[in-house]
Amino acid sequence: MRKAAILIILAVLAFSCKEVKKEKAIALKDNKSLVGHWDNFQQYWLENTDTDIHRVETDDKHRHLSLRIDEDNEGDFYVELREGRNGQHLVEKMTLTKVDLSGPDFKIDGDTLFVSGRKQFENKEPYKFIRDRKFSGWIEVPLPQYGDSIYRESNLEIGDQGGMAELNIEGVQYTAELTQLLFGHKLPIMKLAIYDMPMDSIEINSQSISYTWLNPSAKRTGINLRKVITGWTFIEPGFINSDNTKFKKK
Repeated sequence: MRKAAILIILAVLAFSCKEVKKEKAIALKDNKSLVGHWDNFQQYWLENTDTDIHRVETDDKHRHLSLRIDEDNEGDFYVELREGRNGQHLVEKMTLTKVDLSGPDFKIDGDTLFVSGRKQFENKEPYKFIRDRKFSGWIEVPLPQYGDSIYRESNLEIGDQGGMAELNIEGVQYTAELTQLLFGHKLPIMKLAIYDMPMDSIEINSQSISYTWLNPSAKRTGINLRKVITGWTFIEPGFINSDNTKFKKK
């Protein structure tokens, strides 16, 4: 009887070990979803916007950081930590192992990545990064000083976490911005805005000349103000916009 009980206990322990290994394998496999670009613009904006209805009150404000993550041949992850709009300032390059990522400092929930507990992320509350969806687009403006001429800049790329792109033409200053925001702390939207100023002078509270908002999962958006027109399409396999196809009459 005692021997039978021991055998049962051993069988249970063996099954439990298999379950632990299975859970660990799933966790390691999930790390592949880390590959890509991540940005905490939404968190940064909520803590710094000058509009009371949107602002989150905190004494421990986060820096505007972004992550660019790739997996190497050994299964480790190469990470670029950047700061500011469009990740223009490189802060640090890091290599994270699967052991690093399986610890308490990194938690992922769908397209949201929480990072804490490391020297680069010293805040009491975790840094909240959202996966940056890339859009391809164009900006077009008439040039009345040259008659009926129209200037068009195509094949531009911006992310939807505060990404920006500007016209590269002397004497004309327009910038497009794409952001994922929480209106009034509750309503998620994607906003496309147009500014009549150069990109490097735009701050989170700068006033746009026009903007539109739509569902955050939308794959196509644009604005037509006559004096400036812009259109953006989510970059995915087989995506079509006016930059990569020629429309033919039937």
